[in-house]
Amino acid sequence: MGARNFKKDLTVFFVVLLLSALIYSNVQWYDSYIYRIFRMDDFLNLHIGLEGLSIVMSFCIFFISYYTIAGVKNLRTIVFMCTFLSVGILDTMHTFTYDGMPGFFTEASILTATSFWIAARMTAALGLLIAGLIKHNRKIKLHRYFFVAGSLLFSGLVIYIVTRYQDYFPPLFMEGVGLTSFKISLEYVIILLQLISMFLFFRIYNSGEETDEYKSIILSLLLSIFSEMAFTLYSNVYDTYNLLGHLYKIFAYYLIFKAKFVLNVQKPYLTLHETDRRLAEYADNLEQLVEKRTAEITAANEKLLKDMDYARNIQSALLPPSLPKIDEVEFAARYLPCEKIGGDFYNIFRLDEDNIGLLIGDVAGHGVSAAMITVFINQNIHVKRELEDGRIRILTPKQVLTNLFYVYNRMNFPEEIYTVLFYGIYNLKNREFTYSSAGMNTHPLILQKDGSVKSVAIEGLPICKLGGIVSPSYESQTLQLDEGDSLLLYTDGLIEVDRKKPERFKETNLVEYIRGLKSTTPSETVDYMFELYSAILGDNSMIDDVTVLVMKILEE
Repeated sequence: MGARNFKKDLTVFFVVLLLSALIYSNVQWYDSYIYRIFRMDDFLNLHIGLEGLSIVMSFCIFFISYYTIAGVKNLRTIVFMCTFLSVGILDTMHTFTYDGMPGFFTEASILTATSFWIAARMTAALGLLIAGLIKHNRKIKLHRYFFVAGSLLFSGLVIYIVTRYQDYFPPLFMEGVGLTSFKISLEYVIILLQLISMFLFFRIYNSGEETDEYKSIILSLLLSIFSEMAFTLYSNVYDTYNLLGHLYKIFAYYLIFKAKFVLNVQKPYLTLHETDRRLAEYADNLEQLVEKRTAEITAANEKLLKDMDYARNIQSALLPPSLPKIDEVEFAARYLPCEKIGGDFYNIFRLDEDNIGLLIGDVAGHGVSAAMITVFINQNIHVKRELEDGRIRILTPKQVLTNLFYVYNRMNFPEEIYTVLFYGIYNLKNREFTYSSAGMNTHPLILQKDGSVKSVAIEGLPICKLGGIVSPSYESQTLQLDEGDSLLLYTDGLIEVDRKKPERFKETNLVEYIRGLKSTTPSETVDYMFELYSAILGDNSMIDDVTVLVMKILEE
């Protein structure tokens, strides 16, 4: 964990802490100005929306953990899964029993809803505390179904006790009086548990273990503490402090959802890796174990196919949902995977008012392993750097690729997997395009206004596991673009339609075809290139992913 990242994370933590502390410590000064009691119908609509979001995020954390836990069986992740399954169920009961709701499961009342609230918060606090106490590599042999069944049993027991034996417990809220001392005491117990959990997760974070995940969990616990503090202040279930507590809760849940999302997307790759390891371990006894191994592999493949569908949706979400809209240039791009998930990726993003970044790449192969590398590239390619004085400096293409190479070599990736990519920066003012290549195996093409086509020479070492053997020498080069010019970037899948007959379609054929597209828009150019690809491919199956990215300099 770098000192700069630690300092930045600590700054964010203290800013949130300071702002929230200021809000609560000065409440007596502005309470008379902001405090209000909302109309029941208005507050219920807000409450259903806010609680609905937190419930959805709770179940998402559960499902993400559930469908990716089978291969690694990490106990800490299982605790997260069980905790948020129960929390989602109890929050649902809290929402449906809130005073003013029709009471779908049981009679809606302040006492019932408050009891479910305390039960859900206590469950979340204890679950995170237990997760923080578990060692990173602790595994469990029991099937995940047992844990799910235990969570459902626990949730059902809590629901039964709250709905059947409400009168046996000290009241948590009294009409006309407000919160009871018992309820406030319970809130402070929850806050204490969250403080302890925050310390435990900070210790995990400080050890360098999955820092991006645990810094979000720490910040989530901080927000949860201030959420609980708000619920020690309200005097009416429809008032401002009640709403403030729910808003803090939403942000806290979002941070935990974010923390668990990227980590679990890697689980399909880990599942496949574990299967390969176990096959190698029992190779000497293959004949005796073949029947048993076949059944296990079949089950693992079925699970992998389901996870691949999930990974495909996540990979699609990493591609830019829309391209920048700029007066001086126009963009278009399309990605077509060879399998359910692939290894191509691209991005177009605005660096500042004058510069646009363009990225296109291709991971060797396709499928789960290639898709996992695209996730890694997306998370670890850094195009800007924050200076100590707060200013932002745009990194050159050479710096971007060099940094990525060394970050990649610090990871425990298989040596046979590598990535080729091309990154460039277009300056809107002087129309200069500065670029660098990391082993990109297709040449960028410039379709000029008069219909001529120029191929741009590129060279550079792929992003691969050679950090201890060679030092990469990436160079930033610059070319001048004019009005009406189009820059065409593509992966090698576009011209690889038949490996047995590579002469069937080559770059020279593509160049001749592109000459006739000088008057087309970028979107039309992309469409025509894919139509050409489809026509040449015919009834044959795709052999590689295909990505095309076009940038055209508009005429003034």
